Amino acid sequence: DADIVIRLEDLSKFEEILKKNDFKKTIAKQLDNAYSSRFIRYEKEQASIDILIDALASRTTNSSFSYDLIFKNSIKKRIIGIEKEIFARIPIKELLIVMKLHSGRLTDFRDIAALAKETNLELIRKFLFIGDLNVLKENLSKLHKVVNDKNFVDSFKGVFVEKKFDIDLEQVKRISDLRK
Repeated sequence: DADIVIRLEDLSKFEEILKKNDFKKTIAKQLDNAYSSRFIRYEKEQASIDILIDALASRTTNSSFSYDLIFKNSIKKRIIGIEKEIFARIPIKELLIVMKLHSGRLTDFRDIAALAKETNLELIRKFLFIGDLNVLKENLSKLHKVVNDKNFVDSFKGVFVEKKFDIDLEQVKRISDLRK
């Protein structure tokens, strides 16, 4: 599963590459958030790619992260897959954490724990407070509750069983405290 934010002008190039690699378009829709543009999903046997055109939007908080914001706050990284490895631009950890906070699912909270070590709280704060702030604060409160649950680390280890992460729970707690 991969999410890719692209500019509208690059869509035809991406679709051509996906079709050459036997991906089929399964969903194409305009998202509810006026700032989010369009969403297209391509799939093949055990892989799916969500193309987000011009922005990534959170339906949960009705917020949007523009292509330009993401590009300016991303770095080139090596991504190692099962069969291949590639280099791709990935949002910096602080922006990824903010996107996960806007989504607010338990899986997102686990991802936040995996990402949180050595992050810049002021940078997180800079990106964080957009969209429906009441929902965002609820998500931060949920993160606070989850990270203070004694079973959280065990549930985290179960999900990320193949990888060893150096989790900084205190930093995750500091992130959840941004709700105050």
